[in-house]
Amino acid sequence: MRRRPHGEGAVYKRGERWVAVLELDPSVDGRRRRRYLYGKTQREVLERLATLRTQRDHGLPISAARGMSLVQYLDSWVDGTLAHQVTLGQIRQTTADSYADVADLMIIPYLGRRRIDELKPAVLREWLATLRRTLNARGRPYSSRSVQIAHGVLRRALNDAVRDELIPRNVALLVKPGRVDSPAPQPLRPEEIRDLLTEAQHDRLYPLWLLLVTLGLRRGEALALRWTDVDLDQGTLTVARSLQRIRTGELTPSGRRRGRLAEVPPKTAGSIRRIALPGVLVDALTAHRQQQDDEREAAAYWGDDDLVFTSSIGTWLEPQNVYKAWHELCEQAGVRRCR
Repeated sequence: MRRRPHGEGAVYKRGERWVAVLELDPSVDGRRRRRYLYGKTQREVLERLATLRTQRDHGLPISAARGMSLVQYLDSWVDGTLAHQVTLGQIRQTTADSYADVADLMIIPYLGRRRIDELKPAVLREWLATLRRTLNARGRPYSSRSVQIAHGVLRRALNDAVRDELIPRNVALLVKPGRVDSPAPQPLRPEEIRDLLTEAQHDRLYPLWLLLVTLGLRRGEALALRWTDVDLDQGTLTVARSLQRIRTGELTPSGRRRGRLAEVPPKTAGSIRRIALPGVLVDALTAHRQQQDDEREAAAYWGDDDLVFTSSIGTWLEPQNVYKAWHELCEQAGVRRCR
């Protein structure tokens, strides 16, 4: 048999089995490390050896005792592949963060110790079934949509692994996550809107609630509005950005990355738009601006003079707090909770 070039690994037959050996980087104490692969055929071990060499050449961690586990790959996928895609503008940082959260909560605890090259359809079907029986942080079983999202994240990660020639196929493509029956959205009825706005009339955020109800803006779009986006004389409003909480490099005591509020481009290019304001909203925003001027003069500190909707000290409103306040308003008005 032709001798394999240095660094490509050795392949030989031992009894009824074929064996491949790949030299790895030395351990921290300088000891030699090797990875052994076993198979029934020469072709099988050669394919697995090629996969390992690709992992090694990409700088991905390889254990001398076992193949790369899914948790090892997902860690490198989040820190490497996804970070690169964010840099290229292919995905948003918030999207990458959500993928990492799904991997941490719904994939790694169940499949993390599995070898990436030995995942099987039966294993993934059992994982999906387990997720449907598992309670989430709210004490409820994961919804069909959540299970579908988890499957989608794993499928995307394994697609990247195939593209990087780490594995020969994406086994997640062979498994269906199950159908999601999403109920049709039920908009608020006119009488519900009337009751809601009547209850909100004396709320400090009344102009925000009125704007959301009448124009249908996304929450982040409304919270990122600036007075330079609003032309009260012409009765128009321009949506140019969105407010979101994004992750930073700083870690919390629990090991999670801290977040901060930031303005980001709207969800799609088509989301940048100019909207005509109804007269009732022009009046409400005019009164709101006068009230905001009074608050700013009375405050010892004011964060940003140009924000339309602010806290009592002129800073961005926390989106999650606005979400809670909206549901509290619905409850006070006797109106069903809605997005």
